[in-house]
Amino acid sequence: MTETRNMPRRLAVFGAYSDDDLYQRNRTLVKIFAELSQETIYLRPASQGSGHGFSSGKSAFTRLKEILSDVFALWKQRSLLRNCDTVFVPYPAYLDVLALWVSGYSREKLVIVDAFLELHSTVVEDRKLIPSRSLRARLLKSFQKFTLGKADLVLIDTSEQAALMSKQLSGTGTHVAAVPVGIDESIWTEIPCPDVTDRLSVLFWGTFIPLHGVEHIVAAARILESRGVDVDFQLIGDGQEAQKISSMLSESMLRSLRWERRLVDTATLREAVTNAHIVLGIFGESAKSASVIPYKVHQSLASGRPTITREGPAMASLGSERQGLILCPPGDPIALAALIEDTAARLRDGWAPRPRILYDENLGNTVIRERLAAAIVSAKLEIAEAIQSS
Repeated sequence: MTETRNMPRRLAVFGAYSDDDLYQRNRTLVKIFAELSQETIYLRPASQGSGHGFSSGKSAFTRLKEILSDVFALWKQRSLLRNCDTVFVPYPAYLDVLALWVSGYSREKLVIVDAFLELHSTVVEDRKLIPSRSLRARLLKSFQKFTLGKADLVLIDTSEQAALMSKQLSGTGTHVAAVPVGIDESIWTEIPCPDVTDRLSVLFWGTFIPLHGVEHIVAAARILESRGVDVDFQLIGDGQEAQKISSMLSESMLRSLRWERRLVDTATLREAVTNAHIVLGIFGESAKSASVIPYKVHQSLASGRPTITREGPAMASLGSERQGLILCPPGDPIALAALIEDTAARLRDGWAPRPRILYDENLGNTVIRERLAAAIVSAKLEIAEAIQSS
């Protein structure tokens, strides 16, 4: 067990971050950091909205005004950092790290930054908002390296993402550690699977970004309906590619598919999961989609639901199919349809997997606590070795 003396004595949580239901990682990491530290203070703007997030839905002018207001509010509190030995900056951290660095109060402190939803790959690969070979993409990568390079320890959600981040931050001296996403376990508890009837329910929810590959879910639903397979699909969500999905559905309506086109609260999602037999993850074909384990997979496994999602190194590290995590080739609706049909048949035959075990052993908050503590100790050792050798 990590010695208490290696943990923060006085921790400052610094930034214009959000910890509502859409940002459960922030809520989880802040709580665990506070448990590991002897004392914790919180430096945040008085108005706590969506932080510097990607999906605020506000105009550029409004967001810029809010960002400047947030940075000014943090700047006014900078003197409170004086007696802290550790600073944690939750995601999205880039502008907050700049404010911390300019303040001068980051010196001789352990600065820990969360790089979840890593900026460059999110904008360029995941959401495809900027061409990958463009000047803007290169500038974005340089900005990311400059800001995250001011940290002693950067956190990200999978080992695959950590390896990529370490390569990007080469030469900065920044240590990178993988820490699972983190969900609110008081909400996402294991719930009994509904009775297996003639028709089984298959659920997907999300923000309809390219990484999700929702078009492959629709295509799989069309295949199964044409073959008369007794499953019903429920889609919940809205976002970047929702119009594309709407056009697909308008070409040929599916009786077996129902789409609630809106972003819903956690209570509504929990009700949908309660009534579902199978949950779908992501099916995009990008490198990013192969290296992440998204919120919905954490939440469905924690709820005890068999989960079908795209294969990749990050998912393969979790465990075996018999425990309820079924992996599908990316961008392949034929394979997805076959896996849904097979999983439904196994459930009708009495299969009772325990996906919660996979969650607890690989992704749960106890695992996060252990990895955070180990990462802090490792970062401190690396810093001490670097000082001795200089």
